[in-house]
Amino acid sequence: MRVTLGYLVLPLALTAAAGVAQANSDVEKNIANPKNWAMQAGDMYNQRYSKLSQVNAANVNKLQVAWTFSTGVLRGHEGSPLVIGDMMYLHSPFPNKVFAIDLNTNMIKWKYTPKQDPAVIPQMCCDTVNRGLAYAEGKLFLQQADSTLVAFDAKSGKILWSVTNGDPSVGAVNTNAPHVFKDKVITGISGGEWGVRGYVAAYNINTGDLVWKGYSVGPDDEMLIDPSTTTTWMDGKVQPVGADSSLNTWKDDLWKIGGGTTWGWYSYDKALNLMYYGTNNPST
Repeated sequence: MRVTLGYLVLPLALTAAAGVAQANSDVEKNIANPKNWAMQAGDMYNQRYSKLSQVNAANVNKLQVAWTFSTGVLRGHEGSPLVIGDMMYLHSPFPNKVFAIDLNTNMIKWKYTPKQDPAVIPQMCCDTVNRGLAYAEGKLFLQQADSTLVAFDAKSGKILWSVTNGDPSVGAVNTNAPHVFKDKVITGISGGEWGVRGYVAAYNINTGDLVWKGYSVGPDDEMLIDPSTTTTWMDGKVQPVGADSSLNTWKDDLWKIGGGTTWGWYSYDKALNLMYYGTNNPST
C-alpha cells in the first residue's frame, strides 16, 4: 500500500478585490515592530528571528534573570509567549491556562483557567502540551486540548466566542497554535495515532463561524484540491496528481482513519496568497 502524505498548499479565499492578496493588516503592523513578538514563530514565514540588537554576541554572557513566572502546571511547555506593546500573553499545557501580564508592573491583568474533562489527557499521545496563542485586532485566540477554539478580548479576557473543532472521545484533541491569516483564524487537529483523519479548519475571527475545512486525505473535494491543477513530483517530473489521488493510495476505506494530522505551525505568503502547512504521520 502506498500512502501519500506530506506538505500541502492551500489558496486562501480573497476578501478584497479580485487579484489583490492581503494578510491581516493588524498582524502585519504588530510583527513589523521588532519590540513585539506577535506570532508564535515571529512572522508569517515562521522565521523565528528577532531584529532586536540589544542582546548580542558581545554581551550575551552577562544576561541575568530579571523575574520569573510559574504557570502552576508541571508538564511540557511549548510555544512562545506573545508580546504586544506592554502586554505579554502566556499559555500553559493542559488545562491550557492563559495569563495576560502587564510588562510595566509584571502583574497579572487577567487570567483564564478552562474547566476541561480530565478524560482528554489520555487521548493526548505525547504529553499535554499546547503550542501557543494567536493575536489579531484586539483578540486573543486559544486552541484548547479538548478541541474548543476560544476568542478573548485581549484587554479584559472576556470570551467573545468559542467553537468545537473536534471530538476528543475519538482522539481528536488539539495541541497546535492557531494562526491568523487575513480574516480567518486557522487551526488543525491532533490524534493521528488514534486514526483521526487530519484537517485544517478556518474560522471567521469575528464570529467563530466555520469558513472552510480541508482534509489531509480522502476525496478531492474534501481535501479542497483540484486534481488537474494540484501537482506532485512523480516519475521524475512535476505533474498533476489526477483524480482521487489520495483514495488510490489507500486500501478500501482506510483513508477514513488515515491520520495526517496538522498540529504544527503554518506559514503564509502574502504575494502568492498561499498558506503552507505540513501533515503528521499516517495512521494504522
